[in-house]
Amino acid sequence: MIRFTICKDVEDEDKIWEIVKDPHKIPNYWKGTRELNIREVSKNVYEGEIRFAFPAKGKVRIEVDDNSRKITISYLSGPVKGSHEIKIKDKKICSNWNVELSLLFRFREKWTEEHFRSGTIHALERIVNEK
Repeated sequence: MIRFTICKDVEDEDKIWEIVKDPHKIPNYWKGTRELNIREVSKNVYEGEIRFAFPAKGKVRIEVDDNSRKITISYLSGPVKGSHEIKIKDKKICSNWNVELSLLFRFREKWTEEHFRSGTIHALERIVNEK
């Protein structure tokens, strides 16, 4: 199981939320997501297929909550299952991972967790530094 949270300070919460709340922008910042083919199935709820940077695909459900400024990515099938939440609150953007890897990827779980952490740090930096 991979569980961690990484936060980064932000100056303009409104600007950051405008970036984060658009699920179609996920591949621009989260480089572990090579492609995201989703469609809105109800207001602020998206479902579809994700293609990871490593050669694998899965099904996702993405929920955008404007009131709490949180986006929840639920990995429903594929090599990663669980959730990834991105939340903006108290002048911080936080990324919280709670996922499990498929059996094939578990043998390198520690390396994968470090890779996810590094990717998260870089994604948050890309979001915060967006002009």
